[in-house]
Amino acid sequence: MTNNVIRRVAGAVGKLGFAGAMASALVLGQHAVAHAAETTTFQLPLMEVSQSIGGPRQFTIGLTATVGEQRGVTTFGVATPPQFDGGSMPDSAVQIHWANLTTGKTAVTDLPIRAISQQSCDCAPASVSVFTGAGRIVAAATTNGVAINLSSGLGTFTAS
Repeated sequence: MTNNVIRRVAGAVGKLGFAGAMASALVLGQHAVAHAAETTTFQLPLMEVSQSIGGPRQFTIGLTATVGEQRGVTTFGVATPPQFDGGSMPDSAVQIHWANLTTGKTAVTDLPIRAISQQSCDCAPASVSVFTGAGRIVAAATTNGVAINLSSGLGTFTAS
């Protein structure tokens, strides 16, 4: 009888330990997933024409959105910055028009697209972080400055 009681207690403790380990793994696993950053390249790149010394040049600029680093924050960046075209007034930024379809919040954010320097450079500028809130986000990029917008960049993603 004593052995049966000991076996039952040991079995119950083992089951509780297993259940606790599973619950901990689920909680810790969700925590890790919530903070895993995910970068989305805009599905349509921005296309613009900019004036340079040698005449107009067309640029295709790939833009990105990274979510998951901080709750409700989206970081907009440049995947493919345009090269310096030799002009004295190179466009240095685009405007990201974004809307959170879940909350209805909208805003416009200026995003540098090339490091400002009067020399040839493939330098990507610093990214810009904005509080978009959690939900489904749609973002369109347009030129900001002297360039002519040929095709707006467009991206959709989900922020946590």
